[in-house]
Amino acid sequence: MLRQLSRRGAGMYWYSLRKCLCTVPAQFRVHLAMAQTKTDRIFHALRERIEAGELAEGVKLMSIRQAAAHFDASKNIVVTAYDRLVAHGLAASRQGAGFYVTRRLAANAEPLNLQEASDNISLLHAQLDRPYTVLVGDGRPPGAWLLTSAPAVTLTHEEVGYGAPHGLLALRDCIAAGQIAAGIEVSPAQIVTTFGANHALDLVLRRFTRPGDTVLVDDPGYYPLFAKLTLAGVTFVGVPRTPRGPDPAALAALADLHGARLFFTQSLAQNPTGCSIDLPTAHAILQVAARRDMLIIDDDPFIDLPGVSGTRLAELDQFSRVIQIGTYSKILSPSLRSGFIIASAEIADSLAELKMILVVNSSSYTERLIAQIIRSRRYEKVRTSLARRLERERSNGISRLEQLGFSLFAPPSGGLYGWIRLAEGTNDLDVAHAAAGHGIFLAPGTLFRAAEDTSLPGLRVNWSRVNDSRFFSFLKGLR
Repeated sequence: MLRQLSRRGAGMYWYSLRKCLCTVPAQFRVHLAMAQTKTDRIFHALRERIEAGELAEGVKLMSIRQAAAHFDASKNIVVTAYDRLVAHGLAASRQGAGFYVTRRLAANAEPLNLQEASDNISLLHAQLDRPYTVLVGDGRPPGAWLLTSAPAVTLTHEEVGYGAPHGLLALRDCIAAGQIAAGIEVSPAQIVTTFGANHALDLVLRRFTRPGDTVLVDDPGYYPLFAKLTLAGVTFVGVPRTPRGPDPAALAALADLHGARLFFTQSLAQNPTGCSIDLPTAHAILQVAARRDMLIIDDDPFIDLPGVSGTRLAELDQFSRVIQIGTYSKILSPSLRSGFIIASAEIADSLAELKMILVVNSSSYTERLIAQIIRSRRYEKVRTSLARRLERERSNGISRLEQLGFSLFAPPSGGLYGWIRLAEGTNDLDVAHAAAGHGIFLAPGTLFRAAEDTSLPGLRVNWSRVNDSRFFSFLKGLR
């Protein structure tokens, strides 16, 4: 049986990891932008007192028990708030003695929204720094699975400059042809190429949100998006994700309650649950969007991956209210940093203008390389091979999990991810902490939640990396 670890121990573990790696944030947990949470209220109250000098350097903070009574909160929430102070350099924990104020904020300290956004992507830091030997929680396929060599690229005379704001026409032609083959009418004028899907999200956020706005997101959902929203000063509210997709009734109620005009979701093989939107749910979501005059941003890295089941919202909507984001990172290589946006021609034009203002243009060289890979049919071979390998590893992984008595949030629809359910009441952060001691990198479900909710403890797993005997040996200790 896994030795039970306190949340304080888990928080201090991530703090120690940061000290070792320099770039890994102290609290391996999403800190949310929603100011109404108790964690936020405690953190901000103490932060303001430290900033104002009411709590001087070296002063001991209230004990966990005292603070819980003072703030009318659970001990776990207080520990999380204290760990957040540690993450921001405002407090330190002395073993057996409690928490102490370490310093007041300097006048030139980075903005709070930037600090909180950095907290949100602690999982991404761990994936980039790679301090682990078993990468079950990683978000990408192994490098050996992806494109390891590429054809030589020669740019035409017209392509050697900055290029057009919409991106390289040759690649946009390929993208449009792929969508038409899938039954979705698209012209190259509706496509804007980007430096990957995250750059595409940045453009959408800059174009359609302002500080203080409220948007809706999948819950569980895509944690880097939460960080971007925090950085932009935008409040996000989670729409419960079911095995059939986002709950349409909850979407409608939350849109009315918050006046939200944007909803961020994933149609196919969602990150982190691995499930897709089915046809009735897709219809219902689009009906809600039409009634509430809402845009839907469908950030979908698997639209080109064979064998993924489900209904793309764009299939039904034809980009009337849907903005599609795609990427080549999951199929070709994360190093290419190339993605795209598909939208109505009017929205695509405005996003291309914004892209030009911010980065002038994306890389014609990279885009020509991808276009050549697609036109030469190499892309077809790469994606077919990836889908075949994923299917094999996924089937094997699910079988081994079932033998150990674990179940999934939903049967996978294809793609890279799955969500392993943990026993009710399990702290998945503690599980990840314990796994890290064995050199195993796990992605605890808490990090993907859009609210402080412990009702769905679990682990996001990467099917391309799950079949490691050390991981299954670790899982046996959880039963």
